[in-house]
Amino acid sequence: MKGIIFIFRGTVVTLGLFLGQMTVFAQNPPAKPAPQPEPSFFESYGLYLGIIAVLGLVGFMVMRRKKEAETANAPAQPKGDDGIKLTFREKPDKPAETPKPKAEAAAPAAILKAKKGGLESLPVSSFTKVQRANYFIELPESTDRALLEAIEITSEESEADTGERTQALKLLLSFKNSNAVNAVAQVALYDLSSKLRSDAVSALAEIDHESAFESIVTACADPTREVRAAGARALFKLTFDRSHAWARIIESGDMSRMRHAARCAIEGDLVERSFERLTHMDRKIAYEAFTLTALLIRAGETDPIYRTIASHRDETVKLALLHVLETIKEDQTFEGLSDLLTRANLTPDVAAKVNEVRSCLQLTHA
Repeated sequence: MKGIIFIFRGTVVTLGLFLGQMTVFAQNPPAKPAPQPEPSFFESYGLYLGIIAVLGLVGFMVMRRKKEAETANAPAQPKGDDGIKLTFREKPDKPAETPKPKAEAAAPAAILKAKKGGLESLPVSSFTKVQRANYFIELPESTDRALLEAIEITSEESEADTGERTQALKLLLSFKNSNAVNAVAQVALYDLSSKLRSDAVSALAEIDHESAFESIVTACADPTREVRAAGARALFKLTFDRSHAWARIIESGDMSRMRHAARCAIEGDLVERSFERLTHMDRKIAYEAFTLTALLIRAGETDPIYRTIASHRDETVKLALLHVLETIKEDQTFEGLSDLLTRANLTPDVAAKVNEVRSCLQLTHA
């Protein structure tokens, strides 16, 4: 009974305390928080997400329409026997490429462009005369005793064996004097041993002086293949300007000298290759070919020129040769060109150029 009364009293006290606290809370309510401003419409994340979604949808629709248009315009793919579409690596309507001729495909693009542009686009068309040859320093003579003895051993009258002449030739190479060069040239042209002649021609290339040029050209016409090959190699090893060397022979005015050099160049197979170089885009190469052709005309050795005009496969080479004939005017050229017109099957352009050169020669010698 006492426990029940104790519990009842505790409950009444607790209820009284609770009611007291409620009264205090009612009299002093807590302060209300300040009202927060509503967020702006443009600060809403939903706006930007909506814009992105709209743009994505528009882009998807545009791409889909474009793909449908391409599919509608594309040519129908052929089908095989089993109804499966065949796939091509190239478009069916792409024309096949025409293969280029081998000679044209191998030629440099710059040269092909020049040939298509005609003779006027080539450097040779600007050559109107043979320029005066440049000056070179003559080599001095030497009275060295060892040199004179070596010259004696290599002379034509010497009875020394091949071994002695070979040693004497090596000694001559240690001297760069005019009498040493002349002695080596004599060996290159007249020694009975083709091996020694070949070695002497190579030695002249090592000396690399203008005074050895004509001896090397002469060696290119040697009856022995070994010596001719050495002469061709030596000629193209020279570092001085060969066009001036050809011009120097023309300037001499010596007909026998010009004719000898021209014939050696013809026999040494230098001339026909030189005609090809007339159409080269390099002015230096083209001018050397121009001076050699001019030498042939001055020397009266024009048969290779007329044969090439009549039969060469490249019309540009023919026109270039006619240009040189027009520039280097000689009386006998008129007759040779007249024979070309009557005997050769010339193209209209070449025939017209032949008539032009003939008319020019007539006016010059009228």
